[in-house]
Amino acid sequence: MTARLQRPLLIGGLGLTFGLWGLDSISHSLAGVGDWLTLGTIAAGGGYLWYRQRGSGTQIPLAQVEIDRESIDRLSKQVALVISQLASESPQSGQIDLFRQQLTQAESNLTRPERHIAITGGHRVGKSSLLQIVTTTPVPAATPLRYTETPALFTSGASGDTATATAEKLALSADLVLFLTNGDLTATEYKCLSTLAQAKQRVVLLLNQSDRYLPDERQLILQKLQMTVAGIVNPTDIIATSTAPAPIKVRSLQADGTAIDRLETPPVEITNLQQQLSQILAQEGEKLVWANTYRQLTGVQVAAKSALNRVRRDRALPTIDRNQWIVGAAAFANPVPALDLLATAAVNAQMVVDLGAIYQQKFSLEHAQAAAGAMGNVMLKLGLVELCTQTVAGVLKTNAATYVAGGLVQGLSAAYLTRIAGLTLVEYLEAQDLVTPESGRAWNLDLLGNTLQKVFQANQRAAYLQTLVKQGVDQLMPNGTATSAI
Repeated sequence: MTARLQRPLLIGGLGLTFGLWGLDSISHSLAGVGDWLTLGTIAAGGGYLWYRQRGSGTQIPLAQVEIDRESIDRLSKQVALVISQLASESPQSGQIDLFRQQLTQAESNLTRPERHIAITGGHRVGKSSLLQIVTTTPVPAATPLRYTETPALFTSGASGDTATATAEKLALSADLVLFLTNGDLTATEYKCLSTLAQAKQRVVLLLNQSDRYLPDERQLILQKLQMTVAGIVNPTDIIATSTAPAPIKVRSLQADGTAIDRLETPPVEITNLQQQLSQILAQEGEKLVWANTYRQLTGVQVAAKSALNRVRRDRALPTIDRNQWIVGAAAFANPVPALDLLATAAVNAQMVVDLGAIYQQKFSLEHAQAAAGAMGNVMLKLGLVELCTQTVAGVLKTNAATYVAGGLVQGLSAAYLTRIAGLTLVEYLEAQDLVTPESGRAWNLDLLGNTLQKVFQANQRAAYLQTLVKQGVDQLMPNGTATSAI
């Protein structure tokens, strides 16, 4: 485990050393050309590769994943099942009626006639100007259009964080988003666009105030935007607009030969935007509503599943507590070597069965034993058994009376590992479907391993271990006299 974690650091260190050596050699050999030119070229090339690699992970735009009526109906049934299960397991929950109301609202969203467009972006990018223009000069569309201007994104301070959260919520509740920027994207703008894409939100990216750039500069910025958001925004959905053109000086020659200078404001430029919006609404209007409904249903599902998981976790924790001290007492009475400790204490087949029943995942004893074996192998590969015993022993060393007690390290280690195994199963089961047939249930060892690592790291805090050891001494040595020293 340790060697595996260190390899990326080792490779990265060697790569950095080699890179610095190469850079030094290049800069000396090309000194005649100019050091700054060399460094600038390398930096530009590195920036380009970074942008390309940043977008390479999402070659298929998430916002373009097809959502059809069948997938919406399927998700709606899943949400109804979660709400029904919550009502069955916690009938007194005050959220049940709210979830049912939200489900009904999401389903009725499919039949609304209008299309909702959100206008968002940072501070002073022209959101209000665009809203005024599209309101007074409607985009040709077969359905009514409703526009919403969101608060400015990325403003500083607590109020700015609230405004950003509100803006993102409004953007995700719309059918289509017009995202305004006045230049190349910042990191925060890119992150926001990625969030919208992950939520399957269709975005049209507008380079607004484009009249402030020369034609060649404007074209370069548009090309850079296309490269930056590749895989997130369609190239045809990146458009230059000018919603509040800056006045320009115009000189006119009079009949007497004198020249008069005056300021004239060029006309606004949103023709390309209007054409693209008309095309999108005509070809994809229904799909935009489907995606909107899908997001609403997903939000209800996440909230209802979280409420159900809280109810189940409240029932699961006493089961884990009970099992950890049963196993800990057995290991305390009959100390076992570290590897046997893993098999006898950390993974308890009966606990798998009990937790499965709480999460409506009924395991046969054979399947539970397979899960126990899988958990044991993962713990062994990660080296958690040895690390656990060392950690517990280190805590016990603070008091000699408890440290020398026979079997106490093994007993507490067994209890600790059993708790880690139980919490891992809870996290794992919370991520599963509500009901999975026995024949179709297979353990995802990668997910199990990742969950196990996360749970183990979260429960390595010194304060938590002090509390666990104190409880363990009280459980395993009820007549001990050194408890207060721990």
